[in-house]
Amino acid sequence: MLVYINVTDVYGNQENLNNSEKSGSLIGDLLDPFKVTRMKSVNVFICGGDQAANLTDTMMVINYNPKTAQINVLSIPRDTQIRLNNRNAKINELYQNGGGEFAVQRLSEILQTDIEYYVHVGLPAFREIIDILGGVVYDVPVDMYYRDPLQNLTINIQAGKQHFDGKKAEEFMRFRQYSDGRANEYYDGSDLKRIKAQQNFVKELIKQKANLYYITRINEILDVVFNRLETNLSVSEVLKLSMNLDKINAENINFFTLPGRPVQQELSYYIIDKIETMKLIDDYFVVETVEIKEPVESVEPTEDSEDSDRELSLNKGVN
Repeated sequence: MLVYINVTDVYGNQENLNNSEKSGSLIGDLLDPFKVTRMKSVNVFICGGDQAANLTDTMMVINYNPKTAQINVLSIPRDTQIRLNNRNAKINELYQNGGGEFAVQRLSEILQTDIEYYVHVGLPAFREIIDILGGVVYDVPVDMYYRDPLQNLTINIQAGKQHFDGKKAEEFMRFRQYSDGRANEYYDGSDLKRIKAQQNFVKELIKQKANLYYITRINEILDVVFNRLETNLSVSEVLKLSMNLDKINAENINFFTLPGRPVQQELSYYIIDKIETMKLIDDYFVVETVEIKEPVESVEPTEDSEDSDRELSLNKGVN
């Protein structure tokens, strides 16, 4: 398969192949879907929460360029105000009201870019993914305690460097506020602080796991978790997008938060700054066709990537 993919050039010229491997043969027909010579950069809507209720407490749009292995991540506050069924609503209602196809259609309109795929990761799938990857070592900046008897949820994580299994990683990603209402520089009850913590966790996860050992286990990972996800991605599309995964590193990832500001109306909302959002989309989330003729070289960090966790926002005090 690797030989077939690499000797077929961007125009589909297969002169170097044996007749038995040319297009139209059984082998050629089987392998054609896996050729990655010309494809688009892609936007994927990733959301996570209670799968049974279709909740999406965590929402990100991820842009991936398969030629450069560049990744841009846009976190979307769940309280972002939108119009839904002729009323004000929060953006985390999209998936619950219409499913993944509806959510990516509306998000494409709101962000004015093409979002083709969606992936909804339920809490059990998230825990299992982390466990398959062997857990994550993470330096927790502050003690975290929260208890909600209605959800049968208790979060009790001590500050300091520790090994997270799937359960502890889930607790960390869900934590937003303390049971007693106190606040500190890391958590004050707002979704923006939780988004920042989630971005730091994802960055550390990629730094530790985006290496050859885990890339070679991608089939095992897909086999275990694919049926636990809700997505319009097929296995063949996942394999296509996995090209050059070994080139990904934390320096190639830019993290952003949807520009805007929190307001208190009849409910708490997050109001999009449309001008700053369009600038951000134009710079980092436009879908374009890229040609892949040979393996990419490692991408040297640029000034932009060194400032990867900057967050663009109209209100500079927010974050």
